[in-house]
Amino acid sequence: MSQSHVEPGNYRNPSDDAWWRRALDATGATMQLRAFEQDGRDVPWSDAVMNASAAAAMRWRASSNGRWADLPKGPLGDLSDGFAQRLAEEYNRDDNIGFHIDNTDWLPNVRAQMARGDADRTLENAARSIVTSADPGPNGERWHHPDPDKVAEVRNAMSQRLLEGRYDGAPAVGDQEQNFAYRLGYATADAGVKAMNASLATQADPELARSVRHTLDAQPAPRATAPAERTDGAAAGTGTSSGQVKTSGVGPRG
Repeated sequence: MSQSHVEPGNYRNPSDDAWWRRALDATGATMQLRAFEQDGRDVPWSDAVMNASAAAAMRWRASSNGRWADLPKGPLGDLSDGFAQRLAEEYNRDDNIGFHIDNTDWLPNVRAQMARGDADRTLENAARSIVTSADPGPNGERWHHPDPDKVAEVRNAMSQRLLEGRYDGAPAVGDQEQNFAYRLGYATADAGVKAMNASLATQADPELARSVRHTLDAQPAPRATAPAERTDGAAAGTGTSSGQVKTSGVGPRG
């Protein structure tokens, strides 16, 4: 099969999955280094890359504070765009008015929260948005304190999906006409949505929950990430860190 011509000395091609993996890897590493130099924080790669993409999607990369000044050039916001699209498809429905994850299909406030907050809590913030939209609480409160176990499950599922995209093949989720970053963002949100839906299914069906527990107990498996742990994208491959997910509720939106 013939290959498209690339000008010698210039392999910058955002339509190429290999370019995107390198660009996103560099993006996450840049944010990790900045956090470490600033106050010694060890920020997981998955949080760092989504934090940077959310900032780019909000057109904050050129802001005067310099937080994102050293990021690689390119449409980094596409990762966040795909992420927002999947959440809009799931939660912005006519029968979910009052619990829309945001007031537009492109979820600017959710992405602003992800970019504005601490980098190491980026996916946690996104997970809280998913949990409060899918499970509004017993009295329908929009801003109730979400279940910390659900938040942890959703956050870890999204982190795992980002890491799989970092090291493995292109995600098979979403519009194949879109570039790798958009598809990876879409797949990341999809993983969070599915984790939340699975949690709600077991909650609503005690027999299903017992069946799931019985199946898991009967099949010894490699140690999985516990809900209270965080999938750590800072190291090569997939590992865990012992940081606890904070349980503060969702505050007013920016």
